[in-house]
Amino acid sequence: MKLAKFAGALAISAGALIAQPTTAAERILFNCFFPPQHYACTQWVPEIKRRIEEATEKRVRVNIPPKSLAAPPDQYDGVVNGVMDGALQFNPFIANQVPGIQFSLLPFAGAAESEAVGPALWTTYQKFFADKAEYGDAVLISVTTTNGSDMFSMTDQPIQTIDDIGSRKMWGLPGVVANTMKSAGSSVVAGPAVQMLEIISKGVVDGYAGISFSSVAAFKLIDYTKSATLTEGKLFQPTFSVIISRAKWEKISAEDQEAILAVMGADFAKWAGIVQDGVNAKARAAAEAGGVEIVAGSAELEAGLRELGQPMVDAWVSKASDMGIDGQAVLDFYRTEIETNRAQITN
Repeated sequence: MKLAKFAGALAISAGALIAQPTTAAERILFNCFFPPQHYACTQWVPEIKRRIEEATEKRVRVNIPPKSLAAPPDQYDGVVNGVMDGALQFNPFIANQVPGIQFSLLPFAGAAESEAVGPALWTTYQKFFADKAEYGDAVLISVTTTNGSDMFSMTDQPIQTIDDIGSRKMWGLPGVVANTMKSAGSSVVAGPAVQMLEIISKGVVDGYAGISFSSVAAFKLIDYTKSATLTEGKLFQPTFSVIISRAKWEKISAEDQEAILAVMGADFAKWAGIVQDGVNAKARAAAEAGGVEIVAGSAELEAGLRELGQPMVDAWVSKASDMGIDGQAVLDFYRTEIETNRAQITN
């Protein structure tokens, strides 16, 4: 009888333990605005998920929707308004909310290699802007970049001079690229890269600029492209913010916040850059195999582009000054960090 009562008590105790509620994992709904098959959605975002979940021992979980929950320009707004909890945001679309990080988009600020540029961008932003709280109701946890961009011709004539740009209708990413093309005299069609295929396949433009080979391949533009003009310095480098809503971030413990930042930040930026550089190299090979001629841009062409882009550099430096920041010091530090990283890659 005593044994039976003891066994019963154990059973009740075990049941009570099982019934105790466990702490539910905090869940982040992380959006990817690229097409689902794009490497940003198949590699970058899954790696963000893996890093966050491993760093927090799955106290924070990441869910990825099967398709984008907002248009490309609206990632920041979607995050701060609760449509999703996290996203990659193309930085030109948040120029008004986050003017500081726009230095990474200035003409000839970056470089060809994403592996070198991504960590330099994170380090530079943290050094000069971390205390400015620019992201408001979002938290910056890392950055990514694609490769420095080139110019592509859809006619038999490669782009070799400023006059070549001005004589044709060009597609360009909004902001630096579109403004530079307009300054060269071109009639410009501007818009998100994810909309390029529709415009280019219909022959609306004679050339395009502002993207690298990785996007040429990803957006299926090789068949419409005759040549690529590569300058040593790069007119433009697309950069992205990796953000989480502040409301969601504040639900995560301080220890887990620290753990997430330790595996994101410059470390993720470098990892994503390595992926990007690999994708770009394969895409360039595919473009060449598809008949795209590679043309070296002349020093005169690059000098002309730098001159056209300088007013945008000056305007950003002035805006940084209004924030109490030495904008030229930011650019100098950024370029030094990039060159340091490039040297380490080479060695």
